[in-house]
Amino acid sequence: MRHIIVNNGEIDLSFFRDFNKVEDKLSFKLIGIKENTEYLEDVPYKKFEDLAMVPICLVRNEKIGDGHITIKNTHLDMWGITYEDLWNSVPENAEKNTQIKIVSMADYLGEECVNKRKALEKILIVTNKEQNYGAGTVLLPGVLEKISDKYGKNLYVLPASVHETLVLPECGKGNEAKELENIVHQVNAGVLNEEEFLSDKIYYYEKSAGFLAICD
Repeated sequence: MRHIIVNNGEIDLSFFRDFNKVEDKLSFKLIGIKENTEYLEDVPYKKFEDLAMVPICLVRNEKIGDGHITIKNTHLDMWGITYEDLWNSVPENAEKNTQIKIVSMADYLGEECVNKRKALEKILIVTNKEQNYGAGTVLLPGVLEKISDKYGKNLYVLPASVHETLVLPECGKGNEAKELENIVHQVNAGVLNEEEFLSDKIYYYEKSAGFLAICD
């Protein structure tokens, strides 16, 4: 899914002037706050820990493919709505518009992980069907709850990139959280492109409370 520049002349975006026509196309993407402070100045984002839930309008076109328009504060003025109006609509429509994709690391790697398949089966890649700006799917209603119910355990959520997260059940052995955080740091420093970076933190989902937060 690529970002669409309004006024590029490739598709008709006249609908974008009317919030009633935009509302059912709403969704959001996740990016880091610290690394995007300037970008976020004119964005009515919602804060989640160290991350920004950035509202977007999905645009689908047969000729140029799917894309999205990032919603700015100026758009709220144009529509005559408030920040609260926007975010009252985003979650429900994001859930409706997102096709969630969950695959085990073992299945993703296939024959490459024959010797480690059992261990990798419990590591899940959570993203959207497009595998593009899909990290926010873990915040959609019921996603972590269902995974937690499947394993009967609390979960760790690792920010692999802006496109996906890794979710795995808590083992409770050794200094598990610290080891996972070190892995995230190593991947971010050595493998991930700067524009795909999401966070150096890891997150913990407490099953009994249904609550996700930075793992301290």
